[in-house]
Amino acid sequence: MDLLVILLAIPLGLVVGGFATMLVDRIPDKTPITASSRCPFCEHPLGFADTIPVLSWLRLKGRCRHCGDPITPAYPVVELVTMGLWVGAAANWGWDWRLLPPLVLVTAAVALSTIDMYVYRLPDRLVFPSLGLSLALIVVAGFAIDLPSAIVKALAGMALYGGFLLLMHLISPRGMGFGDVKLALLLGLHLGWAAGSVWIEWAAVFQLVFYALLLSCLLGGVGGILIAILRRRFSRDLLPDPEAEDGQPTRLLSQSMPFGPALAAGTVAVVFFADLIL
Repeated sequence: MDLLVILLAIPLGLVVGGFATMLVDRIPDKTPITASSRCPFCEHPLGFADTIPVLSWLRLKGRCRHCGDPITPAYPVVELVTMGLWVGAAANWGWDWRLLPPLVLVTAAVALSTIDMYVYRLPDRLVFPSLGLSLALIVVAGFAIDLPSAIVKALAGMALYGGFLLLMHLISPRGMGFGDVKLALLLGLHLGWAAGSVWIEWAAVFQLVFYALLLSCLLGGVGGILIAILRRRFSRDLLPDPEAEDGQPTRLLSQSMPFGPALAAGTVAVVFFADLIL
């Protein structure tokens, strides 16, 4: 049965990855989700064959069929990463109610991280629907596995992680954006759920939140320094710094970096290995 759910996760993950790329394209520009797919350059409507995850990009050699302009490889990368995380979740939880919340987490994490890397924003239009859907599935799963206390722990994780990042935002608004605080509500909800669904003690919630924050800070610090070095070495077009002036990057250690991807990656890693950590 576990092998079956893993095999199902491959095509489903690719399809959801295609949906994630659509969210990445449309949400920052406030384009309706229901709008038909179009080329971002010539705006020619795209047929079904042009929107098949990964395969259409490979078949068209990364170019629009109509205008020939290059299509960013970020599309297949997002689709493959989403598929990989869906397969990882299926392998981790198998055919179980506990599988549902992590599937929402990884999909939202990929979409929000990609948006944050490109536009340095974490849109409410995606954060709060992901939070609402996650909470609904956690409630369903909690009662389905006869563990309602896990729902309470999920809410505690949301309050703990969101509250801590809110404190950091109040202390240093430039260092911690309010978008990261709202993202922490979503991430903390899943951390609390992971703790409550595998461990009895309340201390488990604090442990997972602590490890997620620690790992996120490490990833953010190392990734930020690497990006800053690459900006200076090659081009500031690599995750452009919105605070840089006249096309020149700011000082190495004072450059603006999106922290959302590090927060999301740290949380996904801790949720996936929560049982091992605890």
